[in-house]
Amino acid sequence: MNSYDDYEPDIEYMEETGDIEGLVYALKDEDPLIRKEASIALKRVGDEGAVEGLIEALKYESWQDDYPVLTAVRENSAEALGNIGDVRAVQPLIHSLIMDEDEDVRWKSARALGKIGDVSAVNALTEALKDDKWTVRGHAAHALGNMSDETAFEALVEVLYDDDWHVRKYAAIALGNIGEERAIPHLLKVLNDNDADVSWKAIVALVNIGEASVEPLIKVFKNGEWHIRGRAAEALGNLGDERAVMPLVYALNGSRKKDRNKYIRGKAAEALGKIGDERAVKPLIKAIEDKNIYVRLRAEDALERIRSAGKAFWIVHYDNGEISFDYPASWEVMENFDEKKIIKGNCANSAVTFSINKHRNMGDITATEFAEILRNVFLIQNSAILSKLSFKVRDMDAYLLMGENPHGLSMTRILICAFKKKDVLYYLWFAGEPEIFDLLEEDMDLILESFQIHKT
Repeated sequence: MNSYDDYEPDIEYMEETGDIEGLVYALKDEDPLIRKEASIALKRVGDEGAVEGLIEALKYESWQDDYPVLTAVRENSAEALGNIGDVRAVQPLIHSLIMDEDEDVRWKSARALGKIGDVSAVNALTEALKDDKWTVRGHAAHALGNMSDETAFEALVEVLYDDDWHVRKYAAIALGNIGEERAIPHLLKVLNDNDADVSWKAIVALVNIGEASVEPLIKVFKNGEWHIRGRAAEALGNLGDERAVMPLVYALNGSRKKDRNKYIRGKAAEALGKIGDERAVKPLIKAIEDKNIYVRLRAEDALERIRSAGKAFWIVHYDNGEISFDYPASWEVMENFDEKKIIKGNCANSAVTFSINKHRNMGDITATEFAEILRNVFLIQNSAILSKLSFKVRDMDAYLLMGENPHGLSMTRILICAFKKKDVLYYLWFAGEPEIFDLLEEDMDLILESFQIHKT
């Protein structure tokens, strides 16, 4: 090798000042360490002006075996070319992928080709799936996944069963990116992989394929081994398809002996929370009382997820029962430390205050009788009664009473609705200015119509 300069290049200064020409020149320096430092700097800078020089530095020649540090130059050059993304580097990188003696140069060339994304590299990357080093096979699979080219399908299916888990993982990702339905049976098998990362990537791939994965996943969820069923539930939850709701609900309920596994039921609850279908609400509420803490926690998380996603309902827990009701997302829920629950409906800087109150051991009194007690309180306070109504909803007796209470020049409207189930009685109390009541009438109707006592 001949010297190209009589002084030692200041690589750090060249990088700071963006001296690409100087860095490229340093790639030919007599000192292999200078070449290495220059290649690292160019990898960080990523300038198109360095492409030709990096292509030259990427070339492997047998004499370089006497200078091991030059392997690092080729590695860094491959990475730099991938970062730059110029298609001029595709053929040189293909050559390095196939011909370079060093494993690290080959896999970094594969990764660089994946970043550039030019489909002319597909055949070479497919051939690299047969490399004797897992690093090369894995990064070749990853690169093919970035390109999403269906011509690599069969080769990727083959390495989906590779001895090395890294390769299997990247193959699963690639098949998901290609998105062909014929990959589904293979990906379902990989759900049973002994490496958790591989099975998780299979879930991601099935979700990427989309709708076509739903029915096969439901079948696996119904009939597979417990650990595979849990992974199928994860995929179904991420897909968010309503076809999965009832199979998941049945499992959450423990309808079959094989559904009583806590892991299956917890995963079913988690998936139902992601799907967000209202049919899951009651089973999830019931699961809050499950004897297994894992199931209880997953059910609570699922219900909160459904509520916060805009399919708004609120669940209030008491010592011996739960209630739920729908409410608009604009309403603010505040829990007191006692059993009284406060919810505010906001409207133009004013609000209707809504509280929920509970009485236990009320088996001897009807909702109508309780409302009569409240009516007498209204009269004592000189409040005008505007309307009253007795009705039955679902399995609850209910009574509604509306009045207005004067306060000097102002007026407060009050709406009370009592719901009774067995020996437990709840009453909902709305209070606010009459004009605000009129504006939020639909909101209050929504709460009253959806109110449900789930357990006593």
